[in-house]
Amino acid sequence: MRLASIRWVLGALPWVLAGCSGPEGQAGTSETPTTLGTLSGTSTVTDGSTGDTAASTTTGPPAETDPPAPSTGEDPKFDLGIQPDVEQDVEDGCTKVDFLFVVDNSGSMEDDQANLIANFPNFITGIQSTLENVEEYHVGVVTTDAYSGNLPACQVLGGLVSRTGGEASSNQLCGPYADGRNYMTEMDDLASSFACAAQVGVAGNGIERPMNAMEAAVRGDHAAAGQCNEGFLRDDALLVVVIISDEWDGPDDPELDGSSGDATSWYNTVVAAKQGLAENIVVVTLSHINGGTCPPGDEFFNPADIQTFTEMFGDNGFQGCITGDFGQIFMDATGVIDEACDNFVPPG
Repeated sequence: MRLASIRWVLGALPWVLAGCSGPEGQAGTSETPTTLGTLSGTSTVTDGSTGDTAASTTTGPPAETDPPAPSTGEDPKFDLGIQPDVEQDVEDGCTKVDFLFVVDNSGSMEDDQANLIANFPNFITGIQSTLENVEEYHVGVVTTDAYSGNLPACQVLGGLVSRTGGEASSNQLCGPYADGRNYMTEMDDLASSFACAAQVGVAGNGIERPMNAMEAAVRGDHAAAGQCNEGFLRDDALLVVVIISDEWDGPDDPELDGSSGDATSWYNTVVAAKQGLAENIVVVTLSHINGGTCPPGDEFFNPADIQTFTEMFGDNGFQGCITGDFGQIFMDATGVIDEACDNFVPPG
């Protein structure tokens, strides 16, 4: 072989080993830079237009690139762990409400009971339309004495009314209600069932004890298995106590006796029944208002201790005049109940 041919072969060998087609890249025939690399170390970039070279350092093998996926005509989807099109259902506030109506059944209450019954349907309809997340209601009625018109097992102070009797009462067997208990639920026709139970009449004891009746009901005095109030009060429900009485009750009662205790002890009893969560209680009192414009002005009719008890619940306490428009009172009270439901604190 001639010497010139040997020199040409030796000069071309590096290009063959590097995987290039030949030395023509040196001649400037390539229009784009060509990278000549090894697995590590230094690679050489040759500018095909000038023949100049530059060195660059690599730290590993060139990255492999998968071929692009065929187009499907759809927008790309990314798995970020969140589906923006799916609404997350987060429930706020209460989903259950227990209503306890404490209805004075003494001789002066016939008109007030009629007023209550006439306005209850709009009240409960307003509650149901306003408290949209509430699914379950318990509605119970107690009187201000050990009600003799009730079923024998429930003729105790704080016993839930499922039968009435006596002067000006509905004089009916109202329960057991749809759920088989002595309180009403959303399964009942609440307007008609409540009208039956709340018309307790006016033959009750003239020495009213509304606050002790309330305490007995919320404390669970008659709530054991098989007893009158079994299942009524629930830990996970907002408690709404509605007191309807036209006379005083408490230690300064101008009449003798009345409820034992005072505003503070009554408050403590109710709050303890709700695991110490006062914000889970609403008190609505319809009475004569001491120092207010609600007639009559005689101190005999101004139940200052009940009023003080109601005020102890702050924004969750609402007072209305028993001689006023029950419809407007209940409408205003609905806003208080709705706010308390929004702020409900789950027990435990």
